[in-house]
Amino acid sequence: MLETVNRTMRRGAIAPLTAFGLAACFLASSAQPRPAVVPAVVPTPAAVVKPASPSVPRDTGGIKIFRAANRARGMKILVSTEDRWLWLVRGRDTLMSVSVAVGMGEAFSYSGRHWFFDTPRGRRSVLSKVSDPVWTVPDWQYYEEAAGKGLEVVHVVPGKQYDISDGYMKTVEMRDGKVGWVNMNDNFYAPDGEHFIEFAGKIFIPPAASEQRKVHGALGPFALNMGDGYLLHGTNEFDENSIGRAVSHGCVRLDNDEVSRLYSLVPSGTPVYIF
Repeated sequence: MLETVNRTMRRGAIAPLTAFGLAACFLASSAQPRPAVVPAVVPTPAAVVKPASPSVPRDTGGIKIFRAANRARGMKILVSTEDRWLWLVRGRDTLMSVSVAVGMGEAFSYSGRHWFFDTPRGRRSVLSKVSDPVWTVPDWQYYEEAAGKGLEVVHVVPGKQYDISDGYMKTVEMRDGKVGWVNMNDNFYAPDGEHFIEFAGKIFIPPAASEQRKVHGALGPFALNMGDGYLLHGTNEFDENSIGRAVSHGCVRLDNDEVSRLYSLVPSGTPVYIF
């Protein structure tokens, strides 16, 4: 599921997380996590055909947003989930017209909890602009990893020890704010830059505020926050070929050059119409 290089340690493994878009995406300063995932194989570039104009949505709800977007005056961002395209418009001038990646439109369930990963349509606005955004791995990202590998999920609680005795390793626990292993000599090892910690058929999830859940570079150089965890953001090296596809967990993803341009042109408060 993730493009990773796993390193093993006896029966344990640590896996660096590289986000695929990372999409409805969870900024480190945000309250609600919603990111995207990296595919096992990097896709070939999508065939991009520039639409002459936004496609009219087929359903009543989409048409309502589409018409509201057409009526709006001043600067506005238009996103067509059908065309997988974004326009930045000011008056009669189209300042940007670019291909984007949007939500995959797929459901995921784990242990009685359910998610639907889509780019929600409606009117939003640019609440804030973030340079060098940091993505925080949400719980469901770990659940996807667990489901894909058949792992048991363990939410690590500070101060608690989790027995993994195998003759060499003793426990998994937190020390100095990091989750790591303790061997039989009481030596503690917390891998740097690793976000998935697996051992003995289990995946250990650090607390939400842990630095081990923060991923730098996953969202590209800039992000425009639309609220509720949804962003307009860039790409990382593993999802550069995702533009033009429905692959994210909800965010709208742009090429890094294009998101840099959008960031420079759009002030906070600019309305965003997604239809």
